[in-house]
Amino acid sequence: MTVTMPERFVDADGHVLEHPDGMLQYAPPEYRDRIWHVETDAAGADWVCFDGSRDPANVFAYAGSGGLGPEEQARAAAGEIRYAEIRPGAFEPVPRLADLDAERIDQTVLYPTNLLGIAGLRDLDFAIAQCRAYNDWLSDFCSASPARLFGVAIIPQQDPEAAAAELRRAATKPNLVGTFIRPNPVVEWKHFLDPVWDPIWRAASDTGWPLGLHPFLAGDVPGAVVGLHLNSVRSRTGMTANSQLNMDNIFYTQCIGNPVDMMTSLAFILAGGVTERFPDLTLIVLETNGGWITPWMERLDHHYKIFPFDVPDLRMAPSEYFRRQCYVSFDADEETLTLAADSHYVGADRIIWASDYPHPDAKFPGTVDELLRNIAGMAPDAQQAIAAGNADRLYRLPS
Repeated sequence: MTVTMPERFVDADGHVLEHPDGMLQYAPPEYRDRIWHVETDAAGADWVCFDGSRDPANVFAYAGSGGLGPEEQARAAAGEIRYAEIRPGAFEPVPRLADLDAERIDQTVLYPTNLLGIAGLRDLDFAIAQCRAYNDWLSDFCSASPARLFGVAIIPQQDPEAAAAELRRAATKPNLVGTFIRPNPVVEWKHFLDPVWDPIWRAASDTGWPLGLHPFLAGDVPGAVVGLHLNSVRSRTGMTANSQLNMDNIFYTQCIGNPVDMMTSLAFILAGGVTERFPDLTLIVLETNGGWITPWMERLDHHYKIFPFDVPDLRMAPSEYFRRQCYVSFDADEETLTLAADSHYVGADRIIWASDYPHPDAKFPGTVDELLRNIAGMAPDAQQAIAAGNADRLYRLPS
């Protein structure tokens, strides 16, 4: 029997760690000391300096500990790994290409790591300056291999008009292919059906850029972590909360916060009429596992049938908007991927996969092998769509 395997692999949600000093050269002089960077003091200790705060860099280094051995992983979890000790592919392009080769990954789309929290900044002018510096740095980072490395821009979500302006500017930069917002009502707890968010939806639609909904584990903005007081739970690892993250128990903030925020946001976007009003808007559900997506679509459709008077802007069932305009990301080893692929609520043509490299939950090496085992029973066209084809279409990647 002939076994057909996918020909290409595209990591649709990889990450880049912020470079220790790479963004400084792109910063306006008045903000240079506040732009995200790492400083080493006279005693040899590393500090992340950002917007006036100064926090131990080893807390942030843990986010880049994927690919380290078990002992080093344990040290990283205990806050004992220096920022410079993580794999260089986390924030340098040439070593990153070598890591892609080791995994047989043809192309990767890079989301930020610590700057996923950009929406939590209170100083809007600085937030805009930080976004511009990061996006310009990332564009140049990806220029090391413009056929393989692609960046996702950050925008100041806390001000939708400013976010739309930076989205439009970043869309003119080479090697950038999309942007993201956190699935959080960061503007005065106004949910995504509120017109205050329309400038972002319109800018993404006009530019043709996909808009990712990507969660972040911090308790710095409205959402599940704050609303459910998840940031009050203390960790037993010895790592302590810091001024940038406002939390110190990763288990609960990510395990509970990420999917609750995502389910809430997706409900307001699909049932609240956003995808009806912006039919050219493309959305991505990221980094919350994907097993819940099928029953969630079923539940939204059920309530649409029973309570249509509460969602008067809809012309179709919520899942129909999802299948028309949305994609969902799965980790390579998620057993429920096949359930979503076989479901008429989602389908194989709406699924992308993510390595999450170089985060600590990333499998390296071996993530492509995990994906292959997971999709082995699918039809060849479905396998290739999930492995690369859907991401190619979503991000408009060059072949």
